[in-house]
Amino acid sequence: MRRHILTGAIATTCLLVPFQAHAMASSPTPPPAPQLTAALWDKCEAALDSPHESHTNPDVINVHADIKGCKQKMPEYSLSVTLYKENTQVAHDTGSGKNKFKARVVANWPPPKGECHSYSASATFTIKADGKEHTATLTNHSQGKICIKK
Repeated sequence: MRRHILTGAIATTCLLVPFQAHAMASSPTPPPAPQLTAALWDKCEAALDSPHESHTNPDVINVHADIKGCKQKMPEYSLSVTLYKENTQVAHDTGSGKNKFKARVVANWPPPKGECHSYSASATFTIKADGKEHTATLTNHSQGKICIKK
């Protein structure tokens, strides 16, 4: 009896939490779960927001990749962010520098007006310090389709 209850609980959990459904052979593999933040060197935080309609540039879709929260200046850093429209790359941006507490890179794309699409983003964050390279890669997805009005 207990085994059946456990199996039912696991199956229910898989249905409620899509990123765990890939463990079931009969289910198609869902997209990876969005990753919003990751820890880097010296308590620095790598962050990637979800693709969204820009609040400062009308009719533009963008995504922000940030390194923030560092307790010391990063000796050397680099960021790379890519924006995808339904799995097709539409924008990419990079940035790098030295001796900063925080950094931001933004990928912008002005889509055709009147169209609605789902977007995703991927970013790689690297900090070089103390003779080591600290790297994190994050992904995130838009909250449904984003429409740019006419």
